[in-house]
Order: sequence, then C-alpha cells, then structure tokens
Amino acid sequence: MKKIQRIIALILSLTIGFSALTVSASAADSKPQNFAEYREMLEDGGYPAMTTKQFMGIVKAFNTVIRFFTGRGLIEQEHFNFTTDEMLTEICNYMAEETGLDLLMMLSRLPESNQLSVFVNETLKIDTTVLRKAFNDKRNEFDAQGNTTAAMVMYFLSVYFGTIDKCEAYCVPIEEEMGAGYYEIYLRLDLRDGTQEIVSTGVVLDTVNNLVTGKDDKGILAIGFNFSYSELLLYSQINVWMRDFGFTFLYDLFSYTTPFFFYNTRRIKFDYDGLEWMIQVWKGNYLVSNGAEVGIYTREPGSFGTYYNCANNEQMMNMSMELYHGDELLMSRPKQLHWWLTGFKITDTLYPAKSQTLKFSIEMKDEEMLNAFCNAVENHYRGDMEYTVDGLTVNVVW
Repeated sequence: MKKIQRIIALILSLTIGFSALTVSASAADSKPQNFAEYREMLEDGGYPAMTTKQFMGIVKAFNTVIRFFTGRGLIEQEHFNFTTDEMLTEICNYMAEETGLDLLMMLSRLPESNQLSVFVNETLKIDTTVLRKAFNDKRNEFDAQGNTTAAMVMYFLSVYFGTIDKCEAYCVPIEEEMGAGYYEIYLRLDLRDGTQEIVSTGVVLDTVNNLVTGKDDKGILAIGFNFSYSELLLYSQINVWMRDFGFTFLYDLFSYTTPFFFYNTRRIKFDYDGLEWMIQVWKGNYLVSNGAEVGIYTREPGSFGTYYNCANNEQMMNMSMELYHGDELLMSRPKQLHWWLTGFKITDTLYPAKSQTLKFSIEMKDEEMLNAFCNAVENHYRGDMEYTVDGLTVNVVW
C-alpha cells in the first residue's frame, strides 16, 4: 500500500512540476535548438506572465498532494461569497482581459477562514453576539483614548467573530469631500447572526484620473502605493511605509532568493554635502509586472555595512523615468520631486531585465553634486551606463 502511495505522490509531483514549467513556456512558435537561442528568444519575445487561472491550478495540484497525505487541504474548498458592484467589476474585468490578473477570481477564491469563529460559537458554546459587544466596547474605549490602531484591531475582531457569510464591495460617491468623479469603496458584510456591518475602507476610486488611491497621501490602504487602472501601473507615493526602514543590500538578497523578482540593479555612490550618497536603480520583473525604480539614499561618512537612510524631504530631487523593451515603451513616470520613483506595469508578457532599457533623469542640487554623480557613473565598475547633462539635470541610459 505504501508503495502505491509513493507512486501516486510521484505522479502528482510530476504533474505539479509540469504545470509550473508550462507557465513559463516560450511565446515563440519555433523551439530553440540550444541555450543561446532560447535566451535570445526570451529577450526578443519575452515570456508569458503567470495568469491567475494558472496560479490557482498549481495551488489546486499542491492542495491535492497535501490532502492525500494529511487528509486536509492547505486551502479549504469553501470560499467567501464575495461580490462587487458594476463599476468595480468593469475595472477588474478589464485588468483580467489585458493582463491575465483576475482579481475577482482571486477574491472569490479566498479560503474559508471562519473555522475559528465557528469553533468558538459551536464548540466552546460562547455567544458570539455577546463576544462582539465586548470587542466593540473595547473599541469605543480605545477610540476615546485616541488609540486608533488598537480600536481598529478590536473592530476587526468584533466583525470576525460575527462569522462572515457574504462580502460585497461597492462604491459610494464622495463629491462633497473630494469632488465629482470620486468614490469611496465600502464593504457590506453579512454576518451569521443576522446582522450586517458596513465597513469604510478609505480606498478611493478616482474616475477623473483613473486611479485607485487613498483619502490621504499614503496610497491604497496606507501602504504607500497608487494604482492607475487605465495604465495598469502601480507606483509609490512619497510617504510609502518602507521609507522608515531605510535600505540595505539584504533587501535585494532576499528578493533574489524568491521566485517573484528577476531584476538587475546598479548602485551609484558618491560623497556630497558631508554625507555618503547612493542612487540605486532597478529594472526587471516584479511578480506579474515589468518595472523599474530609482531611489535616493544617504548616510553618515564612514558608516559600516550596506545600510542607508532613505532621503528626507530636503534631499529629494526632481526625477523622471521611462522603461523600454527595444523601441516599445513599457511604462513611464513624469518628472516629479521624489526620493523613490517607481513604476510597475502589470502585463501578460514579461521581458528579461537584460533586454530592458531604463532611461531616467535626475536634477542635481548644484554643480558640486552634478560632478560627483557624473564621476561616479563614469567610474562605476560595470560601465554599462551612458549619460548626458542638461544644466543640472543628468539623463542616464542603462
């Protein structure tokens, strides 16, 4: 019996491996004859990004193997009943058609996570309605103290222990607050005890500029990113949360160890105004996007290791960038004052970083800084950047 189980497990494992490999199959019609031809084919034509349907297929295969050995799947088959209104559905369908990233499928496949609340209600014989009231009382107490984070946690717990049976996302006009064409996304939660919760997400749908953003300058859900659904472009705000954590080589090292990031990077280091400066650039693949970054970092002279602080407001500079594959413009970000200019274009075709060209500009603060940066570019050990100067602005091609 054990031998048969091993054979079945081997077959399932091979199936999973084959599924994963077919995701990255070549977009070209003819098969390459050697590695050099294969690499050239990828650089010219790219390769398909993983679609949501393909990803869910791989998850299902892994789930089958785990269920076979343990009797329980990693992701349960029951899912939340999640729906969206017409406006949100139209945007999500457009994304799915253009990129293969199907948000509606992902949200409708969220694993059933009511097990704990059901356990509390049925096994421990605790009245979740009473439990919710206790959480809400604590929420009001924290709100009165001005502790919004703790209040939010109490609110989440009160909703969760109501056992969510259905979730609907819908848009509400906020013309008086932000003007015509602006909507806030709300969640209507139907709970098992027969009550309903209306949750304000703080996420704003800006149909004037075709953006999904937040009510403040901290981006969607305060994570520091906005999304242009007409351009299918995700980009960072100035006040992104990562700004408080600086930058170190370890971040890149971690990214290289994951299957989600395949990018190249360069670090341009120079001294200016009593500080060590580093302007780091990236280009390549980020999950299901082709993207690029230009970041400004500083630290005290003689600092040990690879850690740098993210540039403060006084150290920010006007920057712009364009990312190309051959003559094709993949994405662009207009000139703006920033410390970390980014753009990640969600797409159905990914191109190797080597075949991408990043063109970016930085306006230096004075002649001294201009000369220091240009010398650093010229003396960089890779020697794969070219630049031109227009006043205090340096235009770099990499």
